[in-house]
Amino acid sequence: MDLQQTSNSKWLWGISGFLMLTLSGCSMYPRKPGEWPSGAWGDALQFVSRTIDFFANHLWGNYGLALLVVTVIVRILVLPFMVKQIRLSKMMQQMQPELQKIRSKYKGDNRKIQEEIMKLYQETGVNPMAGCFPMLIQLPILYALFGAIEGNVGLFHSTFLGIFKLGQPDHYYILPLLAAITTYLSSRVTMASTDPQQKMMLFIMPVFIFLIGSRFPAGLALYWVYTNIFTAVQTYFIRVRPMQRERAEGS
Repeated sequence: MDLQQTSNSKWLWGISGFLMLTLSGCSMYPRKPGEWPSGAWGDALQFVSRTIDFFANHLWGNYGLALLVVTVIVRILVLPFMVKQIRLSKMMQQMQPELQKIRSKYKGDNRKIQEEIMKLYQETGVNPMAGCFPMLIQLPILYALFGAIEGNVGLFHSTFLGIFKLGQPDHYYILPLLAAITTYLSSRVTMASTDPQQKMMLFIMPVFIFLIGSRFPAGLALYWVYTNIFTAVQTYFIRVRPMQRERAEGS
C-alpha cells in the first residue's frame, strides 16, 4: 500500500477518535442510557440500539454475543469495499518499482515527482485515495455504534463473561488491551509494505486504540476486538492465502 494512502487512513482513524471524544460531551450522543438525542441522528442511534437488543433477546440476553453478530453483519456489508481496497493495495505494491524509479529520476524535484506519479496513476487507472473509502464507510457505523452502546439501557446493565460491564469503561483495561493487541495483529496481516513509517504506525495505532478503548464503554472495545479479528481473517483468505498460492505455483 502506498505511504500516502496509509497515512490518510491513519489520519482518518485519528480524526475519528478525536471527534468521538469531542461529540461524546455534546448533544450528539445520549447523556445517559435511554436519553436519546432528537432528530434523524437520534432515530439512527435508536435503530442500531434496537438491532443490538433484537439479537441479544435471541441470544439468551447476552449483549456480548449480540455485538459479535452486529460486527459480522457490518463486516459482510463492507466486504465488497474491503475486497476492492485489498486489490488496490496489491496493485500499489506491484507499482512500487515504477514509483521508486520516478523518485530516483527526479530526486529533489518534488513537484515533478508528483506530476509523474499522478500521470502513472492515470495511465494504470489506479486511484490511491480509493483505499480510504472503506474507512469512510465505517466511520458513520462506528459513530452510530458508539452512540447506541452508550444509550442502550439493557447493554448498560449487562456484563460479558461475568466480568466486563459493557456500558461502562473497562477499568481493568483487559478489553482495551485486547483491542490494542488485535489491532497490532490485524495491521501485521494487512500491511503490504516494509516502509519504515508504516512500521512505526504499526505500533502507534495499538496505543491509540488502547487509549480510546479505555475512555469509552467496554462494549465499543469489544466491538474493536471482534472487528480486528474478522478483518485479519478476511485479509488472510482474500489476499495472503492467494499470494502464498501464487508463490508456490511460481516456484
